[in-house]
Amino acid sequence: MERPKVFIEGAGIVWRRQRALWLVYFVGLFLAYLGSYGLTSRVAPALEHSAQTAPRLYHAFDVSALAELAETPERPFVQTNTNYYFFPLLNALFMLFVTGGILANYERNTRLSTGEFFGACGYHFWRFFRLLLYLTIVLIPLYLLTESVDPISGRVDDASISPFTSVYFEIGAWAVILILAMIVRIWFDMAQVIAVAEDERRMHSALGQSARLLGRNFFSLVWLFLRIALIGGIAFGLGAYLWAIVLRPESVWKAIILGQLMVLTLIATRLWQRASEAAWYGRYKAAMEASTPPAPVPAPVPAMAVLN
Repeated sequence: MERPKVFIEGAGIVWRRQRALWLVYFVGLFLAYLGSYGLTSRVAPALEHSAQTAPRLYHAFDVSALAELAETPERPFVQTNTNYYFFPLLNALFMLFVTGGILANYERNTRLSTGEFFGACGYHFWRFFRLLLYLTIVLIPLYLLTESVDPISGRVDDASISPFTSVYFEIGAWAVILILAMIVRIWFDMAQVIAVAEDERRMHSALGQSARLLGRNFFSLVWLFLRIALIGGIAFGLGAYLWAIVLRPESVWKAIILGQLMVLTLIATRLWQRASEAAWYGRYKAAMEASTPPAPVPAPVPAMAVLN
């Protein structure tokens, strides 16, 4: 399978087809601006009329000043604006829409025209929407499992003499939940790749193929997904450290630029995972086709036998 090459090839695909990266980034930035406009229009007047609160938020992140701002008569943080819910939902639908075009671009590893890209987006949208419904059903038991961690931890704490038993239990429980969530994510990721690469119309069939593929290549796919996530997490953590510790509060524009670089890191990490999964499946499919023996060619029938 040449796994290291798949890992590197995914990064190369994202770099060569970076149009998808900038499309996702700028659409998300525009929707974030629209979604936050109502909040900024309410917070700005409150800060302009507060000679004490504004400096405490400008020169440092003062939690007490933030609490005082929330209690002002303007109540700027009261979430009565539907923008808080509408634009994040719109961004999620947009990502669901463009995923088909992105995967088609990555799976073919060729430059698609604008019409071909958005044609692939529309062609796979309803298939991926059905996959989203399946994902919602699968996540219900996982959500119930997360909700049971605190009650069980409380019972463990009551029954144990040591105060650390419940802490160890919570660490282990959340580690298991994160691993299960990662496996579910890979399962549905590969189902999307199969739906695009094989033009599979039945999403339950794509999920079945993806489950069998994940079962036979579990460690390869999990390690491919996990190490990209670790690299992206380290890069994002470094940016968060610089933003919180190194940058001065007065460096507003530097903080804005660094924050946008952190957002780009998250998007690039996710697209790197998708490109690597598409490249992995392409190599896997080629290996399976190469290992399949050709169908036997029937022997020619003698001419005399045909005449008889």
